[in-house]
Amino acid sequence: MQAATALDALRTGEQAQVLATLLRAHPELAAEAEWAATSLLSAPSREEVRDRLVETLTGYDFSDMDAPDVGVCDPDDACAYLVDKALDPYLAEIRRRAGLGLTNAAYAIATGVVSCLYMLRGYEHSAEHVLGGAGRLVTYARRVTDLLEELEIPLPQDILTAACPQWAL
Repeated sequence: MQAATALDALRTGEQAQVLATLLRAHPELAAEAEWAATSLLSAPSREEVRDRLVETLTGYDFSDMDAPDVGVCDPDDACAYLVDKALDPYLAEIRRRAGLGLTNAAYAIATGVVSCLYMLRGYEHSAEHVLGGAGRLVTYARRVTDLLEELEIPLPQDILTAACPQWAL
């Protein structure tokens, strides 16, 4: 059995410190590090995004409505809050990738989110699941397309049609 190295044992924040230290000591590696970072940020798979979000949204149960961050509110508002809570990190990633000029990466994340919501539309109005109280899922999908419009990189119609053929976004 191979012994673990200190590098293998680093946590995320510690890895970032090591990278920053290396780049200060070896500025000639900056271009290579930038290429590696761009490659990493350019690689989201719409299917991976969709599947992760499906897992999150379908994993909610009614006890999640009692979480401290939800607060005391109408049950439908609590359901909507949980959906917003799941979507917000993806919207932030779309904004971040677009800000770096990684339009295709932003599109991949957006398409994954929209196709997830489209897949789960059968949960709308279900009394058996949290998503039933969250309102129409197309409304959440519009948040994604509205963000892309705001960022001046609207999702091409052919991608939208493929992701959610029965929704007019």
